Amino acid sequence: MTRLAYVATIFALGLAASAAQAEPVNCQKQIIKNLLKFKKTYLKKVGKCVDNQNVGKIAGPCPDPATQLKLDATETKIRLKLESSCPAPDLTTLGFPATCAYETTGTGIESTCAALPVTTPGELADCLMCWKGAELAEFLATLYASHASELCGGALDETSPSCSELDCATPLPTQQNLGDTGENDCQKGIGKAGIKHLVSIEKALEKCGLLGNNRAACLADTVVQAALDKSELKLETVIKNKCGNRDPIPDPPFCCRVGIGNSCSVAADRNDCEVNLGGTVQNGKTCNAGSCDPVGGGNQKITWWSTCPRNDTCDGTLDTLDELITCVDETADEIAHEMLCIQFPTGWGPCPADAS
Repeated sequence: MTRLAYVATIFALGLAASAAQAEPVNCQKQIIKNLLKFKKTYLKKVGKCVDNQNVGKIAGPCPDPATQLKLDATETKIRLKLESSCPAPDLTTLGFPATCAYETTGTGIESTCAALPVTTPGELADCLMCWKGAELAEFLATLYASHASELCGGALDETSPSCSELDCATPLPTQQNLGDTGENDCQKGIGKAGIKHLVSIEKALEKCGLLGNNRAACLADTVVQAALDKSELKLETVIKNKCGNRDPIPDPPFCCRVGIGNSCSVAADRNDCEVNLGGTVQNGKTCNAGSCDPVGGGNQKITWWSTCPRNDTCDGTLDTLDELITCVDETADEIAHEMLCIQFPTGWGPCPADAS
């Protein structure tokens, strides 16, 4: 063999080796890219569904059939893409386990996810989307407190058929449509800002993780921290602009308007007002001497949690808008960690686990 032929052979072998090494890298990129698409679609479509339900454009519950159809179509596309981009050897090289049992639980959506088979790339895609869907549903239930029970299929603990468990969901905020009101403008702002914040956190950390860094290194990276700080500032700015001085409260005051003008009757709760008294609920007012009067003194309210649902010990209370914003920020951080540790099997665990 001539020297030129020898060099050509070595070069060709080197290219082949590089290509072989690049396949798992491409697989990892496709997993990140497509699961980000899944997360963005789920959050935005289901969030929009609740926004529309709040103002009476749809009846609910969310996700409604039209929204679910869009989610199903997205999941099908992602499954097909990962099947073509991630052959089994690449998944093994990347460290993905041959099981979907990321957490042991007896009931609810997490037990459904844990029982899924993972024998093909398509099954792995279903597994990852199942776990991520449970986390995303939990996040939306936190953001849209007045629809938390609906978004979680009627249960907020580990038995929920759609949500990962909310650690502290008592007292449950009043479950209601907020109507075309200032309170709903605030809720819509919380939803949109929270969704954008979670997506921004994911994108910054995923970009770092694709460079081969583990979670600790990414969190210590100054570029990543700058991106997270910027996103956190946007979260705070949007919510404060949309909510003004509203304070979170699980059961805001209301007046049951019955008859003409501002006439009212005292109702035990909103259901008693609408079903038994045939009245109309007016939030932010009280029945005073037979007339619906605005609540005087203090800030206006937003139907929300009195304790952050991601609080493992259920200590502390949410009394101000600043504390609400902190809850959204910390919840987004923890949800992002639990989803990223599934996407990056090595260096991002234990998984799933609270970031705290």
